[in-house]
Amino acid sequence: MLCHSKKRLSKKNNSIVLHSLFLLFFAGAISLIMPGSSLATRDIVKKDSNKDGKIDRIAYFNKRGKIIKLEIDSNADEIMDRFQYYEQEDLKRVERDTNHDRKIDSRDYFEAGKRIRHERVSAGTGRIDQIIEFDSEERPLKMQKDTTGDGRFDSIYHFREGKLSSSTKDMDGNGKVNVWQTYRDDKPLERRVDEDADGQLERIVFFDTEGLPRESRHDLDRDGNMEVFRLYRRGVLLEQKKDLDQDGRFEIVTQYKDDVPVEQRKGANGDGRFDTKTRFKEGKPFYQEKDGNFDGKNDVFVHYDARGYAEKMEEDTRHTGQIDRIRTFRNGEPITVIYDADGDGYKETEMFFKKGKPSLQTQDANQDGKPDTRIYFNARAEKQRVESDTNLDGKIDTWEYYRDGRLVRAERDNDGSGKVSMKIFYKNGKKHKLIHDKDNDGHFEITQWFNRSPWPMVMELDADGNGKPEARYCYKKNVLRLKEIDENGDGHPDLREHYNSEGKLIRSHEDDEGGGQFTITWFYNDNEEAIRAEKDNNHDGSIDTWYHYDKGNVKIVAEDTNGDGKPDLWEEYDASEAIVKRSRDLNFDGEPDVKEMAGEKVKQGG
Repeated sequence: MLCHSKKRLSKKNNSIVLHSLFLLFFAGAISLIMPGSSLATRDIVKKDSNKDGKIDRIAYFNKRGKIIKLEIDSNADEIMDRFQYYEQEDLKRVERDTNHDRKIDSRDYFEAGKRIRHERVSAGTGRIDQIIEFDSEERPLKMQKDTTGDGRFDSIYHFREGKLSSSTKDMDGNGKVNVWQTYRDDKPLERRVDEDADGQLERIVFFDTEGLPRESRHDLDRDGNMEVFRLYRRGVLLEQKKDLDQDGRFEIVTQYKDDVPVEQRKGANGDGRFDTKTRFKEGKPFYQEKDGNFDGKNDVFVHYDARGYAEKMEEDTRHTGQIDRIRTFRNGEPITVIYDADGDGYKETEMFFKKGKPSLQTQDANQDGKPDTRIYFNARAEKQRVESDTNLDGKIDTWEYYRDGRLVRAERDNDGSGKVSMKIFYKNGKKHKLIHDKDNDGHFEITQWFNRSPWPMVMELDADGNGKPEARYCYKKNVLRLKEIDENGDGHPDLREHYNSEGKLIRSHEDDEGGGQFTITWFYNDNEEAIRAEKDNNHDGSIDTWYHYDKGNVKIVAEDTNGDGKPDLWEEYDASEAIVKRSRDLNFDGEPDVKEMAGEKVKQGG
């Protein structure tokens, strides 16, 4: 803009010279139409200077015969467009209609025959939009310009000995100067810019002797610090450097040729080394190398297409020196990703994309070139279905189904028959129920419930499919804690076994008579051997028989014959479980009154 202003000022100086010659010419013309000549009539003289039959000069004189005004038609349209005003025959003011719209748009003021001021009027607003003041030698001294048409002079230029020395500009029309510029030999020397008028400079430009940019500094983030430095050669950008953290070291250095980038180096971790290098072609990136873990070795390699979009990215994600992931793109959107998920050197996993979103992922676990797992995604890039060949026999045997990205059901063919033999149902992403067809007859006889209070897992067996489980197993922390067996299928358990936290049997209940209620309870030691049993023989809800065991053999049997809850008959057995002693409490005081040994009878007490 300033260079353009200089050219216009140069043209303005040329105009001044032409104007001087023009005045000399008309001084002679005036002498020809002074009163007393043949064309003079009273105090107005008209003249056709070019003999085209049209009056193009009208001079006005006062009563003393001195000229006071001269009108000129410069374009032969018979409309006067230039008006010169005189005092004491000295030119004082010249007004012109330069665009011939019959409105004055230019005024020049003179003193002692020299121009001292020039005003230009805007054709659009009718207001003065440019003022030039001249020194005693008619050289520009100061110029003010209204470049926006708001009535304010936003650009001011100062001259020294006719040469531009400095200028200021208000870019946003708020009355505050945003740009300060100095000149040398009519060429820019230094420019300072405060774009937001906050009192802090955002840009400083230094120019060479030819008036072309040599160096510039920029505060792009407007934090008060110049973090970007640019170097130029003959006004063309050569290098840009960025010191983002103001530590005196440049994190980004970009080289330019013919004003477009050719290479860029970046450092991301503040160690003073560049870990990303990008090469450009025709101003767009075409290849990049990056050290992602800052170990001094490049592990990311990016190839770009002709439009500057990433086309292929190769990565060494484990930093072993081998590429284990390759991404491909089209128009900047991902197309495929192939990678080595387990680090064995074989890229077994591949992801396919549609419209920039994943649509299918495959995995070749046995490296036979055929996918063993397929993961399908919906339009929202949420997992929708998974198909897997878990035993790697070439047949899909496991299916997973998702809703809103959460697993809701899983199915499995356990024996390779082509039929689903197991189903797992989920709620809120957690296992809720499992059903299992163990004999592959189409009937799921095993059901597992998860988080069925108070048990984390309950397994039921319904072999005949009548809806009444024959067995139920309850687990805590994967340890069996309770087992129930319904042998007669009446819906009531005939056997119930309790286990401790180590999974050892500690107590059991039996309905040994099939009456629908438990009649005997067994107790076990740490070796899961029965050591005691209690039985309700008459089904009145009270224990009436007690059994004591030793190493699996019955040792003592006690019986309550009168229903008072206390034993009054005792039988003792040897290792062969032959009775060796029988005792009776005849008066029910808790003490035996009669003892019978093998082959004899003994009476005690009164």
